Amino acid sequence: MAWWSLTAAVAVIVAGCGSDQSVPDTPNTSAAPALHVGSVPSDDGTPPTRAANAVAAQCRTSDLAAALGPANAAAGTVAFPIVFTNNGSGPCVLEGFPGVSYATGPDSAPVGTPAAREGTASGPVSLAPGGQASALVFAVDVHNIPAEQCGPVDVPGLRIYPPDNTASLYLDHAATACGNGQMTTHQLRVRALVPGAEGR
Repeated sequence: MAWWSLTAAVAVIVAGCGSDQSVPDTPNTSAAPALHVGSVPSDDGTPPTRAANAVAAQCRTSDLAAALGPANAAAGTVAFPIVFTNNGSGPCVLEGFPGVSYATGPDSAPVGTPAAREGTASGPVSLAPGGQASALVFAVDVHNIPAEQCGPVDVPGLRIYPPDNTASLYLDHAATACGNGQMTTHQLRVRALVPGAEGR
């Protein structure tokens, strides 16, 4: 075989080997679907329930501050609101009547009978952090009640129980109470909680 024929054959073999190189895979540049937690509809197409729609918990005494609003006197009775403020980090609900009684200290037993409820509750009051609700209290001037019936006692304050709580708050409020727990005249009356700081 002529030398030039051998050279041509080798060139053909080398060229054939070079054309068999593998082509690199093309990367998949399509983005994966975004995951939106909480936004996937249910099987029937209705939107999911949001946490914001959940009912707020009952307000706890430990999350509340209490204060007395301005007083108004008329016909032997003094009326003043007890104002609750939500000092907690989240919303809560107050509903109904607070417990109110005269007391000689934060942990003392009630002096005389606790406040009688007046009227009906108007429904739950939702309090955002910093929100307020109030209940109007009516205190009778017990000096108008015969001493033998009343058993007058000077007291320094009030014990307040938020609705559905067994822990109380104490407010300074110097007054004269009737120590006779059997007295039929109500020395204190309280209305249900309403939004705001004025009671009604």
